[in-house]
Amino acid sequence: MPFAARLSPHVDRVRQHTRTWVRDMGMLNGLPWTEAFYDAADYGGFAPLTHPTASLDDLKHISDWHTWGFYLHDAFREGFLRPRNVAGGKEFIARLKAILADSSVPPMIPAEKGLSNLVSRSTLDDEDRAGVTDLLDGLLWELHNTAQGRVPDPIDLVEMRRKTNAADLSAKLARASVGADLPAELLRNSTMRALVDSFGDVPGLRQEILGFDAVYGTGASTTSAVLAVQQFFECEAQQAVDVVGDLVAARLRQIGAIIAELPSIADEYALDEAARAGLHRYVEALKSWLAGELLWTQRSGRFSFSPTPARRSFHAPSGLGTAAVLVR
Repeated sequence: MPFAARLSPHVDRVRQHTRTWVRDMGMLNGLPWTEAFYDAADYGGFAPLTHPTASLDDLKHISDWHTWGFYLHDAFREGFLRPRNVAGGKEFIARLKAILADSSVPPMIPAEKGLSNLVSRSTLDDEDRAGVTDLLDGLLWELHNTAQGRVPDPIDLVEMRRKTNAADLSAKLARASVGADLPAELLRNSTMRALVDSFGDVPGLRQEILGFDAVYGTGASTTSAVLAVQQFFECEAQQAVDVVGDLVAARLRQIGAIIAELPSIADEYALDEAARAGLHRYVEALKSWLAGELLWTQRSGRFSFSPTPARRSFHAPSGLGTAAVLVR
C-alpha cells in the first residue's frame, strides 16, 4: 500500500452511533451477527479510517451505509448462498428493490429496515439507485453461480465484483465527503473511469484472499477470484492466491500512474482553480480510503472472529505497514 492511512478524530462517536443504529435496525439478533462478532469486526471503525476528513454528521451517515452493505453481504451469504436457496434469495432481493424504489414500503427484517432507514434519510439520484440495484443484482448472480456449482470466468468475476462491492457508490461517497464537485464529463472520462475501477478492484480482490477460508473454503460460495484463477490456469491454490495478489499490486500501480496523468487531464478539460482543487481532494480521498480500508481489514475480526475477541485500538497502530498512520 503506497498511501498512508489516517484516522478521523470522530472515531469514538461514530463507533457509538453505528452500534446504536445496528441495534435499532435489529441486526444484532444472532443471524448472521451477534454482538460479540460485531464488536470483533469493528464495523463502526471502518468509516473513520476510510473517510478521515469527513464531518461527524457525514461520517455517521457514511458509516451506516457501509455497515448496511457489510450486513447485507453476510445476511445473504448465510441465508441464501450457503444453503443454495435461490427462491428465497430472489424474494429477498425483490423486497429490497421495492424499498429502494419506495421507502414507504413497510420493512420486515433487519436488511430491509436498514435500507428503508437509509433511503428515507438520503438524497438518492438515479445513479445512486442504479448502483444499489447493481449491488443487489450482483448478489443474485453469485447465488445462481453457486447454486449451479459454477466458478465464473476471472474477467467476468472482476467486473461483477465491482458491482457487488459498490465501487462506484464508494467513490461517490468519498467525493462527496470532501466536497469535490467535479464536471460530469470529467467523471465520464475513460481515465477517470479506470481510476474508479482500479479503486474498486483493490479491496474487492484482497478481501477474496483474506476471506477465502471463511467463505469459499467452507463451501459458502463458488464465486471466488482465487477459485476462478485456480480453475482457469489449472494451478494450485497458493499459486492462485499469488496471482490475485499480483493483480491487487498491479491495480495499485495503475492508480499511481493515473494520478500522475491527472494534471494533463485537468488541462484538457480546462478546469478552473476550484475544480482542480476538488480533483485533488477527490484523489486524496480515494488514497485515504484504500489505505484506511487496508488497516481496518488488518485489525478487524471480520474473518478471524473468536468468541472472546480482543480488538486492538486504532489509536495506537502497530505492526507491519502501520508506521505511516497519522492519528488526527
